Amino acid sequence: MGQGSTRVPQTPDEAAKALSLLVHDLRAPLSVAQGYLRLLQQNRLSAEADRTRAITQAMDALGRITRLCEDAAEFVAEPVLDGPVATLSVPSLVEQVKQACSAQCSPLEFIAPPAPLSGTIRGVHMDRIVQSVAVILCAVRRSTRNDSVRVSVQEGEKEARFLLGSDEDRAALIARTPMTFDPWRGGHGIALPLACRTITGVGGRIWTGADGRGSVGIAIPEEASVP
Repeated sequence: MGQGSTRVPQTPDEAAKALSLLVHDLRAPLSVAQGYLRLLQQNRLSAEADRTRAITQAMDALGRITRLCEDAAEFVAEPVLDGPVATLSVPSLVEQVKQACSAQCSPLEFIAPPAPLSGTIRGVHMDRIVQSVAVILCAVRRSTRNDSVRVSVQEGEKEARFLLGSDEDRAALIARTPMTFDPWRGGHGIALPLACRTITGVGGRIWTGADGRGSVGIAIPEEASVP
């Protein structure tokens, strides 16, 4: 199979949530940029260092606005993920997720699996899958102050599973009834719902523990399960 295609749909309710979240998230960086530009316009910053800092902060805020708009545009676009099908071993997937996490959030410890990982993932745009797993893991990591949170990876039922949480939480993610993970909760912007939609779009699933905080499970279908 040389080409693959996966349509990632959205519902009107999700579109409304995305618009509401975008409006909310734009306010802070807009206020920051306007504040610093106003100071520059009114010549209220006499020191060169202060002016440089104001320009830098304003540019950073505008960059944040750009990223928010890009995420929103991608979410609304309902992309068809098509292209050449690639094969990636689960160990390689884990290494790439580690690298993506290190670029997005504070150090996140990955526990070595008890047995060698041997499966493969087949699909299109594997980089999007990698980045989406990292976005979800980092978002949940940032939402908890529990220093014992770690990530374990395991294989089972033709899935590669990333489990984040304390030792007890990770065990519960497997042993107990999975709870729905709400990507719109917690102030993570549109990037988190977009990442979750990418994972479910390739047949994966995301779930959490009973309290919905501090732990998350992400499962990616192995082998031919992914288009």
